[in-house]
Amino acid sequence: MEPVYSAVLLRYGEIGIKSKQTRKRMTSILVRHLKTALKEKGISFSKVRNEYGRIFIETVAPMEVAEATSKVFGIVSTSPVVVLSSDLTEIIKTGFAIAQKEFNQADTFAVRARRIGTHDYSSQDIREGLGERIFEELKIPVDLRNPKQEITAEVRDKMAYIFTTIVKGVGGMPTGTQGKVVCTVSTGLDSPIAAYKVMKRGVIPVFVYFDNTPHTGEGCTDLAIRQATVLASYIYDYDVKLYIVPHGPDLDAAVRHIEERSICIMCKRNMLRLAREVAIREGADAIVTGEIIGEQASQTTANLKAISSAVTDFPILRPLAGDDKVDIETLARKIGTYQFAQEGLSCCTLAPKYPVLNAKSEELSEIDKKMGLDIIRTEVDNARVLILKSAKG
Repeated sequence: MEPVYSAVLLRYGEIGIKSKQTRKRMTSILVRHLKTALKEKGISFSKVRNEYGRIFIETVAPMEVAEATSKVFGIVSTSPVVVLSSDLTEIIKTGFAIAQKEFNQADTFAVRARRIGTHDYSSQDIREGLGERIFEELKIPVDLRNPKQEITAEVRDKMAYIFTTIVKGVGGMPTGTQGKVVCTVSTGLDSPIAAYKVMKRGVIPVFVYFDNTPHTGEGCTDLAIRQATVLASYIYDYDVKLYIVPHGPDLDAAVRHIEERSICIMCKRNMLRLAREVAIREGADAIVTGEIIGEQASQTTANLKAISSAVTDFPILRPLAGDDKVDIETLARKIGTYQFAQEGLSCCTLAPKYPVLNAKSEELSEIDKKMGLDIIRTEVDNARVLILKSAKG
């Protein structure tokens, strides 16, 4: 009988080294997200089973399940599997049938095996028995160090699971294992990646976009909505909000009170204040921005210090601070936000030709007093709030 893939094996990483109580809580959350993800995508499955170090999903669509669940935060990798008993003879017989059907005889191969439980054979017995049969009957050369194709048998007590495919997952921690954070999003390349990086660590994002009208080009708000919608697609079982905050009025006030070369610094200080106001209203724990040290004039270490001094009662997280642009571009392509940055919209018309490189917090604080900051609360009051994704589906 031809082997049938009837389940998917899912691996998680960091969760496995947590305490027993924490691991139980996190895997329970992860299983809930997996079920929601499959239901959202209309992919059929019959059962989700959580074992120590592994999650198994029984399904008639194993490759679809493997691909979909690999994009759920917390999952390190997935594999469609053939399920059978832990009998060594059956493992070798089934493994050979799979290799006979799937392996290319012109490429090298290797057999991998691991066991959990008590058996009258070792993992090496699996590797030698199955490897020898494939080598002798199919004449495929062995390469244990760098094989072009692999077959793996994972034995867990009375059951065995054989697979040849590993789909890399997004990793990280399940959404909701940490609290809420406010993620500022622009229309550029960096801020969506900063948001994604902290989302990967289990936080629930609240997105905030600062609408610079009338100091902006057309289409910028729509672009920000599309970016945030892509990011929201990675979240399951929670509402995902986007605040579109009118930022033009406080920019106008800044222009009246500060020299042109410092306008970007004051703009970003007010952005943090707006984000702080949203964080208070949403019960968030931190504010996330996409700044990279030295990438722009406003992002020198001195300027970042001056910008951060505007908000001192919330952590300001900068996940990209030490990243190279090429790494950010690679990740943007992977998660689906790179295309938006390529639209090349100009979303601010106030950028100075010769910006300040070493802003002083003390001087900016004096400007704050002249401007008055009541406008910040008013702008958030007037924000448009979109539900990009609902916990109810």
